[in-house]
Parts: sequence; structure tokens; C-alpha cells
Amino acid sequence: MKKIRKFFNLYVSPHRKLTHQLRGLLGFTPANLSVFRLAFKHSSRSSDAYTSNERLEYLGDAILDSVISDYLFKKYPKRGEGFLTEMRSKIVNRQRLGEIGDKLALQDFLDYDKGYVRVNGTILGNALEALIGAIYLDAGYQKTKQFVFKKILSPFINLDTLQNADINYKSRLFEWAQKYDYELEFKVLEEKKKGNIRIFVVGAYVEGAMQGVGEGRNKKSAQKQAARVVYDKKNVGEDLAK
Repeated sequence: MKKIRKFFNLYVSPHRKLTHQLRGLLGFTPANLSVFRLAFKHSSRSSDAYTSNERLEYLGDAILDSVISDYLFKKYPKRGEGFLTEMRSKIVNRQRLGEIGDKLALQDFLDYDKGYVRVNGTILGNALEALIGAIYLDAGYQKTKQFVFKKILSPFINLDTLQNADINYKSRLFEWAQKYDYELEFKVLEEKKKGNIRIFVVGAYVEGAMQGVGEGRNKKSAQKQAARVVYDKKNVGEDLAK
């Protein structure tokens, strides 16, 4: 049945041009063309979440996390959870996905209200996640893994560079606070001892409300940990990419 649908999409369907474009992007011929059309339909073209790409974006986000987690788990058999989690976040952060979406020219596929919406990194990153969700539904998990490896990891991700890259969460958080004119400050909440080691506990406050807590052997490292909590909690990276 899938072979028949693929043949129809390539040679009979009124969306033959889209099928050929998708074939070049995906590396295979799609069978369920409607799910890919939905993957590129921005919410500005729909009044309901289920008729835009938002649900597929949710699915694709989970599938991408799974694929990357599996890959990193096997790539680094002697590294701990913290390292693996940080590496995954560096790969799938909103800014990076938006950049990859741009390099894959996903803007050429997008269906959006051109009178009200300007395509940016967030929209492209969302479209990439929705596309991954569509691939999973149309072709299954193994094909989705192949797409992630061939179209995302292999051409655009340098693990050695990422491993040495360090996100300056505190600097990014101050940038975000400045953008919205928020008051941001860090306060030492506690100094405690673990054996002979002194540990600082620091709280990060936004507009006077504590939003994150971090611990470290010095104030700087504790502030960094607290800043990272707020960074993730408030989706700062995604917000700054808009």
C-alpha cells in the first residue's frame, strides 16, 4: 500500500512538486503527504492547534530527544548523566535547531500568514521538530534516526567543539533580563560544609522572586548553577532567539 501511495505522490498527485522537494530533503519518498504538509503549517494559518504543526512539534521534540539521548549514551559509554544531559541540551537547544532549520531551507516549505508573521529561528526550529514528528509517523523510528544522523548530526554538529563549548548562562540571563527590563540579582542563601569543603548556596531572583537555586564551592559556580536553572525554567534561550 505504501508503495502505491508513494507512486501516486510522485507521478499523479496534484502535490507532485512538493513530493519531489520532500524527497530531496528527506532522502526517501513520503507516503503520507498530508502529515508533511501539516508539519509545515504554522499556527498563523490555523485557528486550532490540531490543524497546525504544534502537535507534530510536540511529538518531534520527544522523538529527537530520544534519538540524541540514545546516540550520546552509546557514543560516551564512560560519561555520566550530567555530561550526557548537557551535551544533549547543546545539540537540541532552540537556537541551534533554528539555525539547522535555516540551513535545510525549511522556510521554502513553510505555510504561514506572510502578512503578519516574520520567519525567525524559533519558527524554523519548531518546523524542524514537527518535520521529525512527521517522519516518525510516516516512516517509523529507524527512518527518523537515519534522518537525524544524516541531516542534522553529521553535517551540522561537531561533538568535539560542543564538548568544549560552555554556555554562559549568567551572561545570557542578564541579556534576557535587560531585554524585558527585569531586575535580576543573585543572593547567597547559605554557606555550609560537606566534610572539609565549604559550599555556597545562591538564589537567583527575578523581579524580587526567587526563580532558581545553585550550589558550588565558590559564589561564581553557585551563581552559574542558579542561572542555569532559571535559563531552563524560563526558556531563555528560545526567548532570546526570537
